[in-house]
Amino acid sequence: METSDGTSEPGVMLDASLHGLVGRHAELDALLSDLASATRAEPGCRSYRILRGEEPGEIVLLSVFADQEALRAHFATPHYRRYREQVGPLLARPSDVIVHYLSSSVRALDPNPPDPGMLG
Repeated sequence: METSDGTSEPGVMLDASLHGLVGRHAELDALLSDLASATRAEPGCRSYRILRGEEPGEIVLLSVFADQEALRAHFATPHYRRYREQVGPLLARPSDVIVHYLSSSVRALDPNPPDPGMLG
């Protein structure tokens, strides 16, 4: 949640690097699209992005949740459980996952370019 001064309350960011099998990326894309749509509708989800890497099959998921409770609730959802059940055969190797605990976030007032003096 954003405060009146443009900063954000602490949250949790999940950074997952997926290493998809090149010949199965259409299946992985469909699975991730379903996961993203359902996750974005969760009350504790602030952001969910799917980013493509330079190498074929490399994907980065960046998701931000309101707090650790919201992230735990996400892991208990039917759509996340379905994703976990189906993703294994689509990956060349296990995903690399990092959870970041955010103390605060600040939006740039003028993001073009983000001059450090223009941070909220």
